[in-house]
Amino acid sequence: MKEKLKIKKSWSVLEVIVLAILVIYAVLLVVPTLWGLMSSVKTDYDFRHNILKLPEEWKFDNYLTSFFGFYVEVQRNGVQTKVYMPEMFLNSLLYAGGCALVATYIPCQMAYVTAKFRYRMSKIITAVVIVCMALPIVGSLPSEIQVARKLGLYNTIWGMWLMKAHFLSVYFLIFQGVFRSVPDAYVEAAKIDGATNFTVYTKIMMPLASKTFFTVYLLNFIVFWNDYQTPLIFMPDVPTVAYGLYEFNKRTVATFSSIPLKLSGAVLVLLPVLILFLIFQKRLMGNLSIGGIK
Repeated sequence: MKEKLKIKKSWSVLEVIVLAILVIYAVLLVVPTLWGLMSSVKTDYDFRHNILKLPEEWKFDNYLTSFFGFYVEVQRNGVQTKVYMPEMFLNSLLYAGGCALVATYIPCQMAYVTAKFRYRMSKIITAVVIVCMALPIVGSLPSEIQVARKLGLYNTIWGMWLMKAHFLSVYFLIFQGVFRSVPDAYVEAAKIDGATNFTVYTKIMMPLASKTFFTVYLLNFIVFWNDYQTPLIFMPDVPTVAYGLYEFNKRTVATFSSIPLKLSGAVLVLLPVLILFLIFQKRLMGNLSIGGIK
């Protein structure tokens, strides 16, 4: 008879501490979110006198009130007009989707050039990226606004796409590491078969980096979706939902001054990102890896 050996894993003090920190961090993220969802369907009186308990009356019409009261006043052709949530959602999709695409593709392309074409400029470009990431740029906002106005990029979504099309980000280093980990045997085998550099890039390298590319794109999309400062400064007449939420929370009209209504507006803005996270959580939480030679 074979004896079964049971191996008992002993937890080190460091592992216990790290696990406790992660649990506390998760609780600090989940509990406020659940509290916000619960409070968003309360009456103002119920919220003030019953802040930590379940609602006495579930006011789901708070979301309807927030939806129709969620607007931003803008100037278009000299006329004061209101932009409502449906148009702001469309603006957010165009802004976040376009900015995320260029902010992912440009670092990816530049990282490939510096990783697979080894020349002196490659090291200089990598050093410039690291220096720009390390040194904070302070006081450049007024000059950026003036340049955007002069070039016709101000108050346009496509102008923001061009302004975000740079490779000075940490994702440049991530893509560079991915391309450097791809063995040169791939390139050599393709070139023996007559492939050009462009064919190698489009048919071999990009498919191998597609998982990383899509993950970085999702992360960038979430960042730009939640960005209200850039639309507030550079697109005042093309508001996004993040910008709209900023204005909605400042509103002092009696109808929209209650905290449950403000929370319901925040939940409406959160829903698309929450759905995106639930659909692609394995992609966002997974490891960034590529295949090897077979």
